[in-house]
Amino acid sequence: MVTMHDVALQPGEQRPDARREPMPAALRGLIVWALCTLLFEMALIAIAPRLHSGSVLKLARSAIKMQIVFDDTSYYMAQADQAARQHPNAIYEAVFFQRGVRYIYPPIALLLYRAWQLGAHVGIRPYWLMNGMLVIALWATLAIAGQFFLDVAQRRGVVPWQLRHQWLARVLVALLGLTFLPLVNAYCLGQMQTLINLAMVAGVFLWMRGCRATPGVLLGLTCLLKPQACLFLLWGLMRKQWSFTASFCAMTAAGLAISVAVFGWHNHVAYLQVVHFLSRRGDSFVTNQSWNGLAHRLLHVGITNYAMPTTPYPPYNAAIYWSTLASSALLVLAALIVPQVQSAAGGTRDFLLFAMAAVMASPIAWEHHYGVFFLVFLAWMPAAVRSQGRFAALLAVYLLMASTLAPLSALMSTRGNFLLSHVYWGGLAIFCWTLQRKQDWPLQPPH
Repeated sequence: MVTMHDVALQPGEQRPDARREPMPAALRGLIVWALCTLLFEMALIAIAPRLHSGSVLKLARSAIKMQIVFDDTSYYMAQADQAARQHPNAIYEAVFFQRGVRYIYPPIALLLYRAWQLGAHVGIRPYWLMNGMLVIALWATLAIAGQFFLDVAQRRGVVPWQLRHQWLARVLVALLGLTFLPLVNAYCLGQMQTLINLAMVAGVFLWMRGCRATPGVLLGLTCLLKPQACLFLLWGLMRKQWSFTASFCAMTAAGLAISVAVFGWHNHVAYLQVVHFLSRRGDSFVTNQSWNGLAHRLLHVGITNYAMPTTPYPPYNAAIYWSTLASSALLVLAALIVPQVQSAAGGTRDFLLFAMAAVMASPIAWEHHYGVFFLVFLAWMPAAVRSQGRFAALLAVYLLMASTLAPLSALMSTRGNFLLSHVYWGGLAIFCWTLQRKQDWPLQPPH
């Protein structure tokens, strides 16, 4: 006998007894997830109340109030723009190599800075233009993440979620995003990474929805601001994703052509020298959450705490350099080869795996570079609620990445400083989890 509960409904349609529908398990899990995150942060504050200023909750409050804590990107861009006007054919020689200012963006990034400065001509402070752009990018990222979670949670469901459950899920995802260190810190630092996080998150979401060309455009834009995204060209070619690869190349080529026309070839060649310098040195700051940063701190090479914009990079160390190359190659090869062997190449899991590998493989991966990892947790969480053990394990890894873990700062000069690389360890754990659990991936096509 066929009952009302057996009949699939059209999107947006609700049964007459919809008010009696129980809350979906995935939503209950999301509520528990949010409560555990809040309790964990409050416990950290109770343990070390003097370090409350380092709590991610304070960052979340600043983001909600639309207050940038530190004007990071704009400061370095201002220094580079000044060098460009004084030495138009020697930007990086002047700002990076001579003055030692840590400006490491490609030349085209200065066009974004100059666009912000145009606001002064119409009575708008450049700061407010920049802040407005970053605020929109942050909230757009959270909105896309909320829809991503709903798509994952409802993918196999016969009956769609009630509207009130959908909106509760979106609100909870937004709150979690505001307490996820890589996402909220990017905004609070006034970092252009906020825009890159939006491009990456939107790219993954559209890929899951079946789009191929638009993610290529978004990743091409990312490549113009962050060169390590060029690795996606290799991924696209190996996966024979021709629409993605063509749009990626077209976007990158168009941006490069504009950049060369404005800043000339020499500045682009000089930028390659900057990239070479950074690949050999990396960075020792505690916020560098990569193998390179971890190795520097373990060997006590370089300065661990940020002091000023001209703080020198650590000296070249052969052991750190070669171990960084090896770890980067291992990550990229694993993300390229394992999905191919598993006959799972080209899907959303594959796309996310390579995005994670591209972040962690970089010699310099700041905490706010890990924004796309938020989607990986959202993808796994609805399936994890079926097992308390898996849910607890996934939550533990999430908390490693979501929090500043400020009380650990006391370990800076001790042998336990490897614990300060908690974002890297968490990223590595969720990467390995996703890599080897192909059969449990929640976005598998229905059988």
